[in-house]
Amino acid sequence: MNNFNNVHDFLKQNQKLHLRIAEFYRSLSMKAESQRTKLLLDILIKHELELLDFVSAYLDKASDKTQEAFIQFDPEQNIDSLFSTDFNHAQVTSEQVEALAGRFNQYLSDIYQGIAKSNESQEVEKVFDNLHQHTEQKKKQLSIDINEMNDI
Repeated sequence: MNNFNNVHDFLKQNQKLHLRIAEFYRSLSMKAESQRTKLLLDILIKHELELLDFVSAYLDKASDKTQEAFIQFDPEQNIDSLFSTDFNHAQVTSEQVEALAGRFNQYLSDIYQGIAKSNESQEVEKVFDNLHQHTEQKKKQLSIDINEMNDI
């Protein structure tokens, strides 16, 4: 690992990532022809905005000491590659959208878990462990929401 950042800057970047993902879903929704896929994308937009709010809450309540602490992380892939698709956006299927959402969620979960495990500060470890746990819970809730949508 060779990338360093303080917790505050990392969380700010993360907020931007959640907004970017939500906007990507919104763009797909505007192009998608399938109503079912549009419904799924609407659920995912809500999911990303909830994750954004959760990260924002950490920025509001974390101590200055925690926010100023430096963390080391090494994203395994360029974030832009997460947004690359090999499907026609107008013809996107719910299965393709689910795979895309899984890719975004796994990326964030892996980063949070990696930082939590590799950090020496208990406060910083707690922040990233909580973010990881919350992301995992949101993934489960998202699966439930998708299954309920598929039952309709």
